[in-house]
Amino acid sequence: MAKGRVKRPRRNSRKTSGRRSKTPLAPVNYILEQGTLIELKNAKKRTAAHLRYYWNYFSELAYQRGRIEDEIGQALNESCTRDFELKRWQRVVKYKYSLHPLSTEGSVIRIGGRFNMGKDVNPNLPSFPALYFAIDKDTALQETLGQVEVEGSDLSPRELALISPQSETIVSVSGRLEHVLDIRTTTSLRKFTDLIKNFELSRNVISQARLLGQGVPEIVTTPSKLRESLLLERWRALPMLFDVPSNSQIFGHLVFTAGIEGIIYPSKLTGRDCLSIFPRNFAGTSSFVELDDPAPDGVVATRMDETNWRIFE
Repeated sequence: MAKGRVKRPRRNSRKTSGRRSKTPLAPVNYILEQGTLIELKNAKKRTAAHLRYYWNYFSELAYQRGRIEDEIGQALNESCTRDFELKRWQRVVKYKYSLHPLSTEGSVIRIGGRFNMGKDVNPNLPSFPALYFAIDKDTALQETLGQVEVEGSDLSPRELALISPQSETIVSVSGRLEHVLDIRTTTSLRKFTDLIKNFELSRNVISQARLLGQGVPEIVTTPSKLRESLLLERWRALPMLFDVPSNSQIFGHLVFTAGIEGIIYPSKLTGRDCLSIFPRNFAGTSSFVELDDPAPDGVVATRMDETNWRIFE
């Protein structure tokens, strides 16, 4: 027999019946962000322009408030409710504060609360603590846990609060405050509004606003407009995005510096009563708050008053 080379059949690279193609798949690139260097620089410039505008806007009004600081303090004090009693109001705290349920430490974390400023709002502005209460458990839970909106969700704020996986402690608290500012109506805001309604903004700030597409910046001129701004649902936007306090935080600071112990306001989620307390203003007063029920072993303190408010910071 004659010898010869045996030809091996070539592999077909195309897909045949019952076979998978041996051709390697092309790599897939997932683009997370795309932009040119010029676009990135322009974006930074726009961000800086917005930050500059909001700081100038805030600073000009802060300067005008500072010029009449004494009059503002007097107007707020004259508008106060005297000897306000709270009976079995509810306070929700994170589980880590269970043995210190009247602690104000959490209120100055990040941007703070509706009526107090946290440490991360702006390094040029002083933070100050507050305690937050609600008249019932449902309101307390919603105010604490039901504030995050889920776009497209059919769940109510109450349902969102109840499904939160966060561990929390709820305590019942009673007490008495010598002075509180009640903003459930506009009555207590009239004297203050009369002092600020004629404030003015410079042409520079107005020009900045127009260039940024913000329109003409507003100045609060009526008690109803002021109250509306204090109860905004999205009050966190300014401190989180532009490093300036919200109107409610500015107002809370004015009430705090006037020596008033608290602010009563309606919940935006339930419409029922909430209370923000400034413990530093307990000094020299008979104001106090205390836990209603026997506390577990290890609780730091069950009562806050002028003698011990410092241990809660």
